Amino acid sequence: MKTQTLLIPLTFILLLIGSITFLSGCTTTDETPDEGDNFAYTLLDGTTGELKDHRGKVVIVDLWATWCQPCQYQMLELEKTYENYSRDQLEILSINTDFRESLSDIQDFINQFEEYGYDLDWIFANELDDLESYNPEQSIPRLIIFDQEGNIFWDHNGVIFFAELPDGWTGEKTLLKEKIDELIN
Repeated sequence: MKTQTLLIPLTFILLLIGSITFLSGCTTTDETPDEGDNFAYTLLDGTTGELKDHRGKVVIVDLWATWCQPCQYQMLELEKTYENYSRDQLEILSINTDFRESLSDIQDFINQFEEYGYDLDWIFANELDDLESYNPEQSIPRLIIFDQEGNIFWDHNGVIFFAELPDGWTGEKTLLKEKIDELIN
């Protein structure tokens, strides 16, 4: 009697597992992975953009926050890029990583630069997807250059100058223009 009592629930469990496996379909290990990296961000108008929207261009991702003084200086260096490259070749995404800051905080930041004659005319957004894997040290400013296929080409913590080092500069000697030229020329 005990064997028969155990057999009924065991049969039911096996049938249930078999049904779930049958209904869930088959999977294959030959999946084609997406090429390049991708993540989403919230644009100033509240819509969502993705890194993959810019495939075919070199993309500079600038991770920053409005209160970060080195980030503010980095904006001036980034402004120089569009004086040397077209938007057909290159896109800049400045993504604010401080969850406390709103889209209106970012717009106010841009407006302040405009009051002083600086045109920060590129894509500004708030972090939507967690970008910690692109910035494990959680340092800002951080620039990440993606190639035309969306793969990380180069990254850098701290301010990087576009084409000229200031007199007496003792830090990193790499210039942003050099890295961009490696991908575009």
